[in-house]
Amino acid sequence: MERNVMGELNMHRAAGTKPNFSDIARRHGLDRHTVAKYWREGAEAGDRRSERESAFERVRPVVEAKAQLPGMTKRAVYELLAHRYGDPPLPGYGAFTAWCRRQGIAFGRAAAPEAHPRFETPPGRQLQFDWKEGMRLVDAEGEVHEFSVFTATLGYSRRHVFIPTRSRTTDDLLACLLATFRTLGGAPEELVTDNMPAAVAVGGGRRRRSERVERFVREAGCRLVLCRPRSPETKGKDESANRFLSRLSAYAGEFSGWEGLLECVARVERRSNEEPNGTTGVPPAALFMREKEALRPIGNMRLLESMVGDVSVQTVPPTMLVRAAGRQWSVPRRCIGRRVAVVAMPGGQVRVRMGGEEVAVHDASGAAGPIVYREEHYMEALDGKRWADGDIRAAARANLDLLDALGGGGAE
Repeated sequence: MERNVMGELNMHRAAGTKPNFSDIARRHGLDRHTVAKYWREGAEAGDRRSERESAFERVRPVVEAKAQLPGMTKRAVYELLAHRYGDPPLPGYGAFTAWCRRQGIAFGRAAAPEAHPRFETPPGRQLQFDWKEGMRLVDAEGEVHEFSVFTATLGYSRRHVFIPTRSRTTDDLLACLLATFRTLGGAPEELVTDNMPAAVAVGGGRRRRSERVERFVREAGCRLVLCRPRSPETKGKDESANRFLSRLSAYAGEFSGWEGLLECVARVERRSNEEPNGTTGVPPAALFMREKEALRPIGNMRLLESMVGDVSVQTVPPTMLVRAAGRQWSVPRRCIGRRVAVVAMPGGQVRVRMGGEEVAVHDASGAAGPIVYREEHYMEALDGKRWADGDIRAAARANLDLLDALGGGGAE
């Protein structure tokens, strides 16, 4: 380095020009005062250290041989040198790394990276799905919501569907798939997923598909395709949904109750379909207009609903309660007077849909009594009542506790 600086300064001397010390120092990694000293004192300024042979030259063959081994690091080689060739003592590790850099010695010959070429499918061919697990958000009232999000992505358009759930059972999976078909207005040729327990049992090195899921998929007019083990990139288009769902963290403290959380997820889903995709350069919503035409008609809807659970269609009364599995279950206030589909799942859940939207989910296993209100639904019912003026949450809690004490039911 010193020889390079001196050579450049000598060129300026020969040309009769004064060099820019700061510029030369920046390019050669020196202090500008050092460059100025070289300019003033000429060849006498250097201590000629750069002309001395490095102490590492005597072990160069060892370094070059070890550097070729896969996964080898500079630190590992240096420690070996210090142990076996340290008499006389070698310079420090920093000097070793600088010497290797000057000599162009690269370490740890990496194995050729595995290629993951992009795999495109024609319109209507494929829908990839998975769970985004272990999500946790605190709402405006300080209530902690722990949930997962079912994610589904069409292979051609990258159209996303996000559905939050409190669990990841087979009941949840079938309900989410049916809701996805309804949202998309059709079904693809194949559904692609990994070894999620809701669809696949793994044991003894073998994978066994859930007969219930297989039959549901078949009746919907699709076929189920499982990713190769430890190869989630085969459904990478749906994995990209995690990037959008990470935006949910910004809504912490900005929503109220489960209904508010559903609205936040719906907003993220809408934006994910409006923004241009990084691969296609086109918003998924725009490409979906073409792909929708290629989707197959959904199979026998009544049969699919019956496979998901026991379905009934009801008009919501002013009490905001619907009937299923021998009990009454609350729904949001906006459902009053509207027709809803109530599904009693085999696993004990009760799901209520209005139009294409899932408006309420109850867990029968954790409920007691013939009437079950969600606290946020009861708060909506009290809103505007004169006797409930003030702290509506406290009034809702007090009345639900009283209802529970009387044996009439309570809150989830």
